Amino acid sequence: MQQIDLSSMSVREGNQLLRKLAEQEDVIEIINPDAQHHIGVGLTTATTVKVRGSAGYFCAGLSDGAQFEIDSNAGWGLGDNIYDGTVVVGGNAGAIAGVAIRGAELIVKGNIGSRAGQVMKSGTLLCCQNANFMAGYMMYGGRIIILGQSGERIGEDMSGGNIYVAGKINSLGSDAELIDLPADELGSIMEFLDKHEVPFTGTFQKIVNAGKKLRYGTAEPDVRSIPFFNFSGNADYWNKKVQEDIHIKSQIGRYRIRGYGTARALPHMSDIAFRKKIDPDKIDPNVVSTVNMRTEIGGINGAKPLKLSMPVMVAPMSYGALSASTKRAVGMASTLSGIAENTGEGGMSDTQRDAAEQLIFQCLGGRLGWNIHDMKRANGLEIYISQGAKPGLGGQLMANKVTPELAEIRGIPAGIDLRSPSRHPDILGADDLVIKVEEFREATNHELPVSVKLGAGRVRDDIKIAAKDGFDFIELDGMQGSTGAGSAEVIEYVGIPTLSAIVEAIEALHEIEFRDKVQIVLMGGLRDGIDAVKSLCLGADAVAFGTSAIVAGGCIACMRCHIGNCVTGIATQDPVHEARYTAEVESQNIHRFFESVRWQIAAITKALGYDDVTQLSKDDLVALTPEAAAITGLPYEPEHRDDTDTIAIRAS
Repeated sequence: MQQIDLSSMSVREGNQLLRKLAEQEDVIEIINPDAQHHIGVGLTTATTVKVRGSAGYFCAGLSDGAQFEIDSNAGWGLGDNIYDGTVVVGGNAGAIAGVAIRGAELIVKGNIGSRAGQVMKSGTLLCCQNANFMAGYMMYGGRIIILGQSGERIGEDMSGGNIYVAGKINSLGSDAELIDLPADELGSIMEFLDKHEVPFTGTFQKIVNAGKKLRYGTAEPDVRSIPFFNFSGNADYWNKKVQEDIHIKSQIGRYRIRGYGTARALPHMSDIAFRKKIDPDKIDPNVVSTVNMRTEIGGINGAKPLKLSMPVMVAPMSYGALSASTKRAVGMASTLSGIAENTGEGGMSDTQRDAAEQLIFQCLGGRLGWNIHDMKRANGLEIYISQGAKPGLGGQLMANKVTPELAEIRGIPAGIDLRSPSRHPDILGADDLVIKVEEFREATNHELPVSVKLGAGRVRDDIKIAAKDGFDFIELDGMQGSTGAGSAEVIEYVGIPTLSAIVEAIEALHEIEFRDKVQIVLMGGLRDGIDAVKSLCLGADAVAFGTSAIVAGGCIACMRCHIGNCVTGIATQDPVHEARYTAEVESQNIHRFFESVRWQIAAITKALGYDDVTQLSKDDLVALTPEAAAITGLPYEPEHRDDTDTIAIRAS
């Protein structure tokens, strides 16, 4: 048996040694752990790790196949997102023990903190004494066994799985109910307890989901959808769109749900212009070869950067919101254009990974599809906090899209209206976020850049927190960003416009002298290379396109995104609809769009007098409206408005 002494090395060094020894040793002993965080994170070898003392946050997190034995106590997030394997804690465990586990067995001999088993998918979490409040919060599957008292609001908003309590149940959570315990299930529990040598005599009460909130109570009527491009209605006050909204709400008694982004007019990139008049006739058709557009994103802190052929990426869009064929087409296009794709929240499929040469793996609060193996085959990691279309809120995926295949990838019950958590279970403040970033780095041996996606809300504060927490880059999503499904009121009225967001972000970084220590990727309703150049002038290091990419790939904005009946086969999981989509053809269309963006970026950069996109600055811009001038601090020069028609430059 080999020993690792954490009094003489850092946890990072200890984990590197642990992974190396695990290839050769059956048992490894960790001495002097001193409740340090991230012990054993990212271990994927079947070995036994004996922790002689207490462990801090996320012990055994993001691991698969190992057995951990912790002599004393464990901190927050014990076994975070662990797949197979076993964790035994001799003492107590902190909050969210067993968070998002996907098949492992966790045994805590003492008490467990609040929200144990939150968003767990499968496996077993055993608490041998008492549990704190909201055990099983938003759990999707698996089982929790509590031999003592349950705490309050047990099973809050659970959508699947089973909870067994031997002691007093203080109160049930929303949509949780008590049912009779089947005899065969008692036998299975006793067998589990015997396996782990836990003495017990008695019986259990069983808690399951009541099934009252798995779907919205009243579906929206199947009315003729208004295409997004006409979605804001006519200019008159009581237009048809307003009347339709009132009528539908009178039938369903709640907010409306739809996809896409805000339809109302907001300050945007079209409200600013280039100071220098650009004459398309004087631009060299081969201008792309004369301008340096190559951009590296994410290497500031020593990780392997994303290497982009131009300062452009694909915005996060999930398999689930989009069909598998569409994700494949977008991934193929990103490879052809030499840029980076993003999985979105639904996990990584083999199809996505094979299609995209550079792929960022996104993690939401529900940990849907998140696992250590896909982390290690990604090119970057992203912690989702929120998005521009619904800042501060989690994702939604309506029941028609939650197919058995998709449910298996995400680890959730099939056929439910999926509403993922609005916040991460283990991130309640800036300090928690620092520890989470370090966990991701530990799990991937500090090789991958770790980013954060922020919906534009409290931009100035959020940017400062993200910068100081050590992210390699920040994906900032303005209010004009789109979604697959969200509350119409939130889409229209919550958040900060993209133009305001980038200005506040850059100002915030300068205020804390961090401008050179983190990179900003701007997204949120950006349409083409003209918007991209304006974004770069305002301070963004790169931009990301979402809606533009799927429009290039065949989207007709028919406003059926949320119900899954997309006639083009893009925003659907229905095989009949998806069969209409030809990934090989549409990938070429998306690629050609990105190439037109490349030409526009090069042409405008050259016309402004530069041969490198990093030379662009705010000095190249003017404001066309008083509002844009107030937002950006740019000079108000409306006489440039007539110039905007001359720069609708397209690749020849």
